[in-house]
Formats: sequence, structure tokens, C-alpha cells
Amino acid sequence: MATIATMTGEQFDALSYEEGRRWELLGGELIIVSSPTPEHQDIVFNLLAALKQYLRTRGGGRAHQDIEFALSEEDRLRPDVCVLLGDRADFDPGKVPIRHAPNIAAEVISPSERAGDTRRKTVIYLRAGVQEVWQIYPATREVLVYAGSVRRELQLSEDLTTDLLPGWRLAVSSLFA
Repeated sequence: MATIATMTGEQFDALSYEEGRRWELLGGELIIVSSPTPEHQDIVFNLLAALKQYLRTRGGGRAHQDIEFALSEEDRLRPDVCVLLGDRADFDPGKVPIRHAPNIAAEVISPSERAGDTRRKTVIYLRAGVQEVWQIYPATREVLVYAGSVRRELQLSEDLTTDLLPGWRLAVSSLFA
């Protein structure tokens, strides 16, 4: 990610969809988001498919990929995958940005992403009311889960679970299949 300008959320929102579709606003800095690799997209698909299957059978929520959220005046982020439950799932699907936080924000971390940016994003997500942030690392085949001040590190042989989705379980290895 590369910073190319600083601006407010209002200025960012005024960009046309075509102009702004691969950008994020991180602490008032306009960030170019690199195009995803096929590996990145495979991971997103695997996670999204598992979440959507669960939500179809249980109801009460939505899972999406690459949706823009207005988390503060200076922050417009697009998690690779997000989950919205209960009242948070009630929004106009024809409008972006969504003006409240998802329950879960998942990011597939590419080698080109700076560690400082991933930390900043996690803090922004949690401060905005995201209950869990999942960072998926293809290079090391691990998942970091942040829930408030608690951090869990999951290895390839473990399962990704969350209290937010009772009974949902996904083998970390299946993310990378």
C-alpha cells in the first residue's frame, strides 16, 4: 500500500466509484490498495463460502467481500471479507459506504503490506466497534484473531472458531486449499 494524498472522509466519499474502488482512507491518508493475487482471491473465496453456508442455514446475518465501511471521519476501509449480524446486517445493499462497523472484519495480508498499516487497521477496526479482526497470512499459513485486547494465533492444524457464530468451525488449512 502506498500513500498518495491526505483527505477527509467527506472528500473520499465524493470520489466517483470508479476512481475510488481500489483505495482506502487510513487515518486521513489515501492509500492505494494493490490488486489481489489469485492466491489471495482463493483464500477470500474459501472463507466467504464457509461463512455464507453457515449464515444461509442459521440466518440472521450477511457475509460479503470488499465492501467499503465508513468507520470514522478519517477511515474508510474495505475488509477482504466481513460479517454483519443482527441489526448490523440491516443496511441498504445498494449504497456504500456502510456507515457502521461489521461484526467481523477479515484481511488477507499480502507480503507488500506494511506491518504498521496492518496494526493501524486492526486498531481502527476495533475502536469502530468491530468485535473480531481476522488477519490471514498466506506466507506463513497462519491466522491471527483479535477480539478486544485478546489475540489468538492459529496454526495450519487448528480450527478458526468464533463465539459470534455458534457452532461455526473452519479448518485453517481449508483457507489455503
